[in-house]
Amino acid sequence: MADCQLGAFASFSGMGADDVVRYAAQGMRVHEGPLVEGFEWDADRYAEAIAAANNLRPEFVVMGGDMVDDPASEEQLEALLRITSRLDTSIPMFWVPGNHDIAADTVHPTSHSIDKYREVFGPDYYAFDRGVARFLVLDTVVIDSPDQVPDELEEQMAWFDWEVERACEEQKEVILFGHHPLFLTDAAEPDSYWNLPSERRKHLLDVVHRGRIKIAFAGHWHRNSIARDGDFEMVTSGPVGYPLGEDPSGLRLVSFEGQAVTHRYAALADLSARRKS
Repeated sequence: MADCQLGAFASFSGMGADDVVRYAAQGMRVHEGPLVEGFEWDADRYAEAIAAANNLRPEFVVMGGDMVDDPASEEQLEALLRITSRLDTSIPMFWVPGNHDIAADTVHPTSHSIDKYREVFGPDYYAFDRGVARFLVLDTVVIDSPDQVPDELEEQMAWFDWEVERACEEQKEVILFGHHPLFLTDAAEPDSYWNLPSERRKHLLDVVHRGRIKIAFAGHWHRNSIARDGDFEMVTSGPVGYPLGEDPSGLRLVSFEGQAVTHRYAALADLSARRKS
């Protein structure tokens, strides 16, 4: 899952025809409509996603960042945690920090904002194992905008290098999770709001290829994209919440068997209909 972003629907409400054109010029699809308040629309979709997970019974769930829209909203955070508590206790939830979760201005993390995130969600980057796979969760918000936390960037990059080297020694298959995609369509594409800066992207990709990592999963773009750099597949998933493209609200079903990873994006509406039938 990614981008349940409680409160985003209200943030994108109240749009007129000029707004639709302005956002379209930035590659984002928004809709005309009246101004609304609150986060009921987003919360309903996150609740559908949690219900779908309970029905599907995966080994674990990953929420790939932007859990709330307003980092300062205790109401949004409380609703997020309340809905998450409906997830069957036998199914672990692994959190990935998004820019709306770990940066007070939704772009630039600080030592204070990182500490606040860790108090609620735990580590912002970490590893966990399942069978022959090692899953590495990255804090791509720090990687994207480290100006105010250079030490955090240095420590995380050193950790990432070490974890990949350790996984190779232990013959573990590595799968990456992060909020920002390394790239959307091409590893050499220009820097943008939606991908990681090319300088740090290059270092990450060098480690990816050295460690023979085959796949990474991200969100942030609020629509789907699958791109490759050699044997490495960068999978960007659409949102549980408000879409900014043609893809509907949904989640990605991932299967890992042996050394093969397969995945498909599923609309919440389809999963809900299947559960009710």
